[in-house]
Amino acid sequence: MQTIPIFFSVDEHYVPYLAVALNSIKDNASKRYLYHIHILNDNISSESKTRLRALESANFSLEFNSLTEKLRCLDGLRKHRFKAFSSLSIYFRLFIPMLFPQYDKGIYLDADIVVPGDISELWHEPLGNNLIGAVADYSIQHIAPFMRYIDDYVGVDHRKYINSGVLLMNLGRLREVDIAGKFMSWMVKYSLGTVAPDQDYLNALCWNSILYLDPCWDAMPGGAVTSFDGPKIIHFNLAAKPWLNDSVPYEEVFWKYSETSGFHDEIRSRRYSFLHDPEAVNKYRSGVDGLVKMAAELTGSATSFRSIISSRKEFRLCC
Repeated sequence: MQTIPIFFSVDEHYVPYLAVALNSIKDNASKRYLYHIHILNDNISSESKTRLRALESANFSLEFNSLTEKLRCLDGLRKHRFKAFSSLSIYFRLFIPMLFPQYDKGIYLDADIVVPGDISELWHEPLGNNLIGAVADYSIQHIAPFMRYIDDYVGVDHRKYINSGVLLMNLGRLREVDIAGKFMSWMVKYSLGTVAPDQDYLNALCWNSILYLDPCWDAMPGGAVTSFDGPKIIHFNLAAKPWLNDSVPYEEVFWKYSETSGFHDEIRSRRYSFLHDPEAVNKYRSGVDGLVKMAAELTGSATSFRSIISSRKEFRLCC
């Protein structure tokens, strides 16, 4: 049987939502394949690992990859002061090609998803010579400051700016073009501010070498579009998270897989505590406003992805 490698990158807090995502994949994936799930992490507890392993089956296995040792040579990243995010885990996906040379193709998924479709169908999408396959991020294409930020700061067409929460990765090609090395060069030399760190870098680096997937593979109900025709992956990005908000489109799909995830009571308890903490609710729901403000501020910067690429075209992985 063919093995399909799937990668997640999470911390301890996100383990319950990862369990829901895994449960949905396992329930709907074709039984003709083996699914090897790599959980990239830096601090998941032994107890959480044991609870997640309860989801394993004959063709569905989990492997926990602690990257502390693997990324020791890149420890400068941990000391770097990121403007938008303090967790190194958001960058883990950029190192997958380097850290897993046994694979030439793989799927990366954020943990705030459910997968009512057959994930093996995504695996079989033909990448050709493209570096990645992804869905254009229409969830932000109705927000003017974001659109200007993407066009003028990131330096790509906002209509083709991809969401990095679902990636079909051509790992062989990404190793050939040394995505990890190029990313490190950017970080060390320029240390640019970003609204969506990994996502901005992936768009800037991989521009002109992206297979644009059908939106059913990254249906984002948090944007201007809330209804989709047969979504195969539902991505509860930005503030559209059913475990934190009411009336989120497709929340019933999330709760369906939560009930048999092994973490349902914990997720419900967290939701209750959150919704009864006005300060936490206000802070969370104002988060998008903060990102919009940041986008507007960065757009006026003298140094940007766009200005660097215009003078240093070699920073593109494919020109």
